Amino acid sequence: MTRIVYRGVGPRVAYARRVADLTQAELARAANVALGTVRKIERNERGISGDLLDAVAAALDIDPVRLLPDTERSDDRLHQAMPSLSAVLAEYEAPEDGPCRTPEALGERFSPSSSSA
Repeated sequence: MTRIVYRGVGPRVAYARRVADLTQAELARAANVALGTVRKIERNERGISGDLLDAVAAALDIDPVRLLPDTERSDDRLHQAMPSLSAVLAEYEAPEDGPCRTPEALGERFSPSSSSA
């Protein structure tokens, strides 16, 4: 069975660790690995297996994909689409007579107290 080893995750692990406000020692304990392993990963001196990637990501409370290099996050696609979405919204013409119901009326319609069980 081929074992996949991911390379180049060090800067992302180090960044995520700092964002989580953890020391290398705290991350090592949380991921159940040696401190030297965390140091080598962060300095890109060693790769990281899938199991270790999962353990480190779990210790950092993030999706393992966010630690992989050259991966696009789903919110990156949203940010890239924002100019197009803004242009479409700018072209949208609201009806001149306004909405059929006021926001207050819509809020009353969908409030828990007005629903019948």
